[in-house]
Amino acid sequence: MFPIHLDLGFNQIYFYEGLYFLISIGLGVYVCYRWVKAYGGRLDLYEGLVTWAIIGALIGARLSHFLFWNLDLFLSNPSVLFSITGAGNSITGGLIGGMLGGYFYTKRKRLNYFEYFSLLSPGILIGQAVGRLGCFLNGDAYGTATDSVFGMSFPRYGTWIPSFEQELQLSSSAWRWSFEQGLVDANSTMSAELHPTQLYEMIGDFALLAIVIIVFKNVWPTQKNSPIIFYIHTGGYALLRFFMEFMRGDREFVAFANMTNLQLSLLVYVLIASILWWKYQQKAKAA
Repeated sequence: MFPIHLDLGFNQIYFYEGLYFLISIGLGVYVCYRWVKAYGGRLDLYEGLVTWAIIGALIGARLSHFLFWNLDLFLSNPSVLFSITGAGNSITGGLIGGMLGGYFYTKRKRLNYFEYFSLLSPGILIGQAVGRLGCFLNGDAYGTATDSVFGMSFPRYGTWIPSFEQELQLSSSAWRWSFEQGLVDANSTMSAELHPTQLYEMIGDFALLAIVIIVFKNVWPTQKNSPIIFYIHTGGYALLRFFMEFMRGDREFVAFANMTNLQLSLLVYVLIASILWWKYQQKAKAA
């Protein structure tokens, strides 16, 4: 259960799904605009490209959440996918959906997809990082229990920001998991000490951002159409998320060798991306 940040009567905006999702999109769009403007992208096409990417991201974030984390609910009631009052969005699904939306737009306008992905990549990574900060503040996407120096306890009544949650008595996901695992009792106001996987992933996003910027500035002047930024961004995030899943307390649907369906999908993607990058390199050498 997520805290309601704003009740409009016809719709309810949840703290993470609403507020931080919007902040991450808004900040990402702004950074993308500045990057496109600074490096000579076509601003007249930017608005359409971002619109298609956002639509794709919203659809992908919602669909992925139910396919990988709440499949039983989706199968029993498919209409929940279209509910505007229920919480549930996936950053991974949002990234995939946004990429597909952008791809369709660039093909429609006969633009080079990799060129515009390279321009948008820094803004997308900043949006991803802000989204994980929202998870952290909300006690969502938490890690497993740990006694290491990195362990953190999350408030029972959700966010680290003063709380309408406490008034509504809505326990955070991290606290509920701790209680279900027998790590805290019903009177505890804090979760057990858990890995802050949200912060780990946020740091990973910023590390990817640094790599993307360094490579971009070296490649962009002479190879605007190169797919290297695409593969660094998507392949790097896929690997980051793959390893983070082993530390997540809310991982479900273990399918094979202690890996979830999501992890298996990420491995397949990394394999395919590696093959495509190798083929691109071979073709470039032969040219």
